[in-house]
Amino acid sequence: MLSPKQKAIWRKRLLSPTALFFLSALVTWPILSELEAFEVFYEFSRSQKSWEVDEIALLIFNLTIALGASVWYKSRALKRVLQRRELERERAEKNARHDPLTGLMNRRAFYEMIENLSNSGGTSKASLFVGLVDLDRFKPVNDVHGHSAGDVTLCTVAERLRKEMGQGGHVARLGGDEFVLVFAPTMNAADVERVARRMLSTIAQPIPFNEQSVFVGASIGLVHWDGSLGLSEMMRRADHALYQVKLSGRGSFAWYDSDADKQTLERAEIAAELKSAIRSDKITPYYQPIVKIGTTELVGFEVLARWTHPTRGNVPPFTFIPIAEDSGLIGQLGLSILRQACADAADWPEGLSISFNVSPIQFRDPALVESIRNVLQETGFKPQRLTIEITESSVIDDVLVARPKIEAFKELGIQIALDDFGTGYSSLSSLRSLPFDRIKIDRSFVTDISSNQQNQQIVSGILSLANGLALDVTAEGIETSDDLAYLQASTCSLGQGYYFEKPIPADQILWLLETEWAEHFVHASPAVKAVG
Repeated sequence: MLSPKQKAIWRKRLLSPTALFFLSALVTWPILSELEAFEVFYEFSRSQKSWEVDEIALLIFNLTIALGASVWYKSRALKRVLQRRELERERAEKNARHDPLTGLMNRRAFYEMIENLSNSGGTSKASLFVGLVDLDRFKPVNDVHGHSAGDVTLCTVAERLRKEMGQGGHVARLGGDEFVLVFAPTMNAADVERVARRMLSTIAQPIPFNEQSVFVGASIGLVHWDGSLGLSEMMRRADHALYQVKLSGRGSFAWYDSDADKQTLERAEIAAELKSAIRSDKITPYYQPIVKIGTTELVGFEVLARWTHPTRGNVPPFTFIPIAEDSGLIGQLGLSILRQACADAADWPEGLSISFNVSPIQFRDPALVESIRNVLQETGFKPQRLTIEITESSVIDDVLVARPKIEAFKELGIQIALDDFGTGYSSLSSLRSLPFDRIKIDRSFVTDISSNQQNQQIVSGILSLANGLALDVTAEGIETSDDLAYLQASTCSLGQGYYFEKPIPADQILWLLETEWAEHFVHASPAVKAVG
């Protein structure tokens, strides 16, 4: 127990300026520590006249308490900072690995999961199947109902996919309306197909939105995952399977087909080579004679595209023409062939014309008329010697758009023929409303016509129609003398086919006119006789 005198002494010391300074320092230590507290203390100590032992002891005691309090305060503050940083890191990690709209794994998380499975041997051939899902009719949802409806649709589809996958399966959103499925390792191919069918049915169910119903469908491409082939290759295969579904009409699923994949890869290779071939005029025009049926007088040639590839050999038109259309090269190809043909035919007798086929895709080009006019001017070929053949599918969709284009050609002096007549659905309507000069009977009705009564009736009806409309008629596909004899007995004006000559390159035209044609067909035109 301290005596009253001792208590008074300690009270005085505790209330002394020194004690009060350090007590205030204890309370404000965090602030003072930021303001270089030790320098403050040093300046204060120099202002004191003298230090007693008990004052030094009290100083040390206060310093110890202040230091402990400061350490405790700093540790608490540091802990809170670390906790905030950890929460932010976890939040950032979650956002980096999950789709913010649907909450599913995103592309990055899916790739990491697949790579981990591959590295751990979890992608053995008997254990893993992957499906690529693409929504059908999703774009109209955004266009008609707005992007809010699109978001609701994506979230609903994501939840339906997650539910159908069940335990052990995974669903990720790769972006847009594309999802990827990783089926449970316990599933076999039959299980996967059952789940895929359920998914297609579930996704097709109406999706409520603002007291309305939104409808979408889905297509699924399935692949038996082989991690040894690499992630990009397996995803390419899944995408190819999905592409096959879309080609077949959507709303179903398909497994990856290696044979179909090879064909697709070959088409891609041909498309790349085709672009270079068009630029360098490696695809050249061949010419098949067109004659008057009654006299076999040569009147012109149909221009046909031919491609002799340095390694593939002769690539048939039914292979490279569709590829040119699909890859957007058909316009360049058509103009290249026409330009070469006009340059070739400029040296032929004036009485010979050329017929050039324009594909439906090329016909829709707004600059087509101007492009052909430029080709004629460049080559000096007379428009009156050119006939443009268009198929009915070129004009059937929009006659109002086709009419001014056809009339513009006719103003240039170019003749217009309706190709493949008889194979369409509204040929009579097209003939009545558009100013054609000629129709061509499809070869399917002409070849072996002498022995096919049904084709005879069809051709007879076409000829009667053409005569009533004052149109010339070209029969293509004449293969035998019997076919020619039958047509000569009719009112058909022009013909072409292998009976007369197969398509030949430009360097054989003059030889044909001078020798073989004059020898086999006695009713040659004056122009041909002049050359001969």
